[in-house]
Amino acid sequence: MAKNEFSEKIERLTRSSAYLDFCEEVYGYRVYLFNMMDKQQIDFVLGSIPVTAEDTILDLGCGPGSILNLLVKKYGCRGIGIDQLDGDILDRTGKAFEYIIGDIDRICDYSLKPTVTLSIDSIYFSKDLDKMVLQLNSLENNKMYLFYSQYIFDEAVEDKSILNSHKTKIADALNKNNIFFKTIDFSENECLLYENSIRALQKYKKKFEDEGNLDLYEQILKEDTTGIKLYDKNLAARYLYIIDGM
Repeated sequence: MAKNEFSEKIERLTRSSAYLDFCEEVYGYRVYLFNMMDKQQIDFVLGSIPVTAEDTILDLGCGPGSILNLLVKKYGCRGIGIDQLDGDILDRTGKAFEYIIGDIDRICDYSLKPTVTLSIDSIYFSKDLDKMVLQLNSLENNKMYLFYSQYIFDEAVEDKSILNSHKTKIADALNKNNIFFKTIDFSENECLLYENSIRALQKYKKKFEDEGNLDLYEQILKEDTTGIKLYDKNLAARYLYIIDGM
């Protein structure tokens, strides 16, 4: 999906009460979310990433900023979100952080000094992963938590090693730059999230339709159905990459 299409989708869904109800049921939090984070993953971000009031969290591709808002409000830390969405979307969802309309491939241009960098399903938008991870790694005292799903869309591909946690596209960029990382496998979580999403969607179909958002309902349903098929055929995997210097 092109960035402008994604922005339009978020613009419409952040005005949808049907989607907010859907998010609460699927993700476990009554906030607008546009990623593959189930409640267990969100709870990990909110409870297992070491954050204090002294930290500055940088959220790459923050979307409407829902998870960054939760972190800032919980810890009283500083938050910075980077994305290319219209700022009005973030104002509407209760922004509690600094927002930069910018490019995740140009981190060093913004003179930022994060102590924690979070990327949730935004790495796909990078045009140069090597450059991006090098820039992030060059930031002093910056710990990174990168959520990434790897898919194989061509069933004819015989070599599926790219689904290995140390062979995905982001792992390759980290390895090439000698950046040590740890991983947590969230593949099962993503597969279950697709299944739960489809069940919840069917429950709220009428409400989406009444809002004039039936096309968005069908779009989400198509994406989730594709996701389940990929997992059924062992063509998908999801990991959290942790770069914390420890």
